[in-house]
Amino acid sequence: MIRKGKTLEAEESLLKAAESSSPMDRHYAYVKLIRLYQKMIQSGEDRLDQLMQICKQDIELFPDFHEAWTIEYLHQVPTPYFPSFSVLAEIYEEQGKIREAIDLCELALGYGLEETIGEDFPVRLERLYAKSEPEKK
Repeated sequence: MIRKGKTLEAEESLLKAAESSSPMDRHYAYVKLIRLYQKMIQSGEDRLDQLMQICKQDIELFPDFHEAWTIEYLHQVPTPYFPSFSVLAEIYEEQGKIREAIDLCELALGYGLEETIGEDFPVRLERLYAKSEPEKK
């Protein structure tokens, strides 16, 4: 649906999927919603609040998702990429909320996540720490 330009229908369908009782199904619906909202924002739509809300919901879901993932794959498959942490950290950084971005990176690392698109959490965290130093002075 997204490719055919039917973003509102896609959004409605994904929001329904995000109501699933399965943490894995909810996570994958959230990932698709994140991508959808990013595309909508790039095309000029005001969807930043929705994007941030979906990222926060996905981050809250992580412990349940990780438990379900571990049971499903018996530690044989690494935890998949979880974009909500890096997307929300990037938004916070753009908004000048460096402390919030740092907190998200630390949370992601605490969960054992390291990989992001373009910049791994340890690298991003060091950069954010450097950015926060002038704030302390």
